[in-house]
Amino acid sequence: MPRSFLRAALVVTTVTTLVANLSACRSPDHGPAAAPASRPATASRPATASPDAAGAVYVTGAESGDDPCARVVSAVGYLGLSLLPPGQEEAQHWDGDVRGRFGYLRGTLAMYGPRLPAPAAPAVRAVDRLARTLSLARTEDSRRPRLLREYRTASAAVLAACDRP
Repeated sequence: MPRSFLRAALVVTTVTTLVANLSACRSPDHGPAAAPASRPATASRPATASPDAAGAVYVTGAESGDDPCARVVSAVGYLGLSLLPPGQEEAQHWDGDVRGRFGYLRGTLAMYGPRLPAPAAPAVRAVDRLARTLSLARTEDSRRPRLLREYRTASAAVLAACDRP
C-alpha cells in the first residue's frame, strides 16, 4: 500500500508539472522544422535553440548558453525518478513512462553530448546505445535488467566526467 501511494503521488506530481510546463510553453516559430535550401539553416528556428549537428532541437526550452553537463545530469536524474533503486533491476516495470524518459535522455545527449568533457565521450556513446535499446517496446524483457545495470554504470561515468556524484 505505501509503495502504491508513493507511485501514485509521483505520477500526480509528474503529470501536474508536465501540464503546467506544457501549458506555459509558447513557441515563437510555428514554421517548418527544416529551413528551405534558399534560406540560412538558422532562419527556421529561434536564435536561442541549441541544435544538434543536424539542426534538430530535442529539448523544450533549450538555449545555446545552457551548460551541457547541467542538461545531461538533469536528464539522467529525470530518468532516475522512474527507475527502481540499484539491485532491483529484475523488478523494474517498463511502461511508456520509463521508455519515454530513456528517449528524452537520447535527445538530450544528441544536443549536448558533443559539448561534454572529452573523457565522457565513450560513456556518452554507451549511454546512448543503451538508452536507444531500453526505449524500445520491442526489447525483450529478459535483456532489460542486464542493460539497465550497464546503463547505470555508463551514466555514472558521464556524471563523474561532469564532476557530479
